[in-house]
Amino acid sequence: MNHNQIQQEIFIIKKMIEKTKKETAESGLFFISLGIFAAIVTFTIGILEFFNLYHLVLPTLIIAAVVSGVVGYLTVTKKERKEKVKSYPKTILYGVLFSCGLSVLMIVFIFPLLKVYPWSLIPTLVSVIMGIAFFSVGIIFEFRHIQWCSVVWWVGAIILALTQNQLRFLIMIAIIILGWILPGFILNKQYKNQIRKNES
Repeated sequence: MNHNQIQQEIFIIKKMIEKTKKETAESGLFFISLGIFAAIVTFTIGILEFFNLYHLVLPTLIIAAVVSGVVGYLTVTKKERKEKVKSYPKTILYGVLFSCGLSVLMIVFIFPLLKVYPWSLIPTLVSVIMGIAFFSVGIIFEFRHIQWCSVVWWVGAIILALTQNQLRFLIMIAIIILGWILPGFILNKQYKNQIRKNES
């Protein structure tokens, strides 16, 4: 392989990454909507626990998991139908999000039901996995601000581990706002700035 071929391949890879960055920036609203949904679910569970309605927590979690899974699947498949070619970074993104999502499902449902650890440990472990997910997204698409948002999840996991009271759900909501919804707004703003730049 000569120098020109190498340069051409590097150019193609960069172009694919830029295309995927644009597509990911377009997904800002998707991040925001899912983040808001997660915050509402967390608030609902927190209120149920506060009023000792623990028997309603598991059904709420199951409904939330099904709804977010269906919405995520429909969003991805809708975009896939529009695209003739799927970029490699986007393939990696889907792989990372799927593996992290599956890990979260195991943490939320399987291990507590098997009595591996108490239910109160779920928010801490989920925060660790979400930190990995957002950090990976930041690395894949070279979004440094998304990488920094992942730190919120890891610091939040430590705070949750050290906090043992019924108001922990408020900490989790703050983590979701700073570590999930905020990245969505950043991506959305970046997308709008890119459109303005292209139009000028």
